[in-house]
Amino acid sequence: MAVNKKIYTTRLKLRPFVPADLTGLRAIVENKEIAEMASFRVATNAFESDYFLQQLMQPNIWAMTLKQTSEVIGSIGLYPVVGDNHERDPLKLELGYMVNQDFWGYGYMTEAVQSILNHSFHENYAYVVLASTYAENKRSAAILEHLSFKKVGEHTLPASVLNPVSRQENFYQLTAQAFIEGGHYATH
Repeated sequence: MAVNKKIYTTRLKLRPFVPADLTGLRAIVENKEIAEMASFRVATNAFESDYFLQQLMQPNIWAMTLKQTSEVIGSIGLYPVVGDNHERDPLKLELGYMVNQDFWGYGYMTEAVQSILNHSFHENYAYVVLASTYAENKRSAAILEHLSFKKVGEHTLPASVLNPVSRQENFYQLTAQAFIEGGHYATH
């Protein structure tokens, strides 16, 4: 999949990032708690946030915006999976997402993830979608499990300079068949 088709849900518009999204993105990437849960170094100024924005202006990464106001509240993306042979696995994609803390608990991310998965599986871009989350990120795990992802493994990351304490990372997998059987697939 190499396009950023606009995708509409009940409350959201998912679209490619544009330079004007910097203000909305800063509320996300300059938030320490979000950075820790999403495993990136928190941005500390507009320059670093702009660099982050440039990285998000790629195919298969969408800005999550509220339909009514166009406010950027998060990002969601599907990333290539590289196999043991160091080549892209054409049947798999990895899901990544983050949302502004002010919008946690309202179901926006579940809505966005379901829509992106529906798009991926409907367009045959992937047959398997992978995701991971830290064990303490209960909200993210709940989203994945609600949408029929199955936990397939875990790994303990040792303490390091970047991670002062060891953390457990849980790995999830969703097949197109499980998504459809879970009742989350919508035909177009």
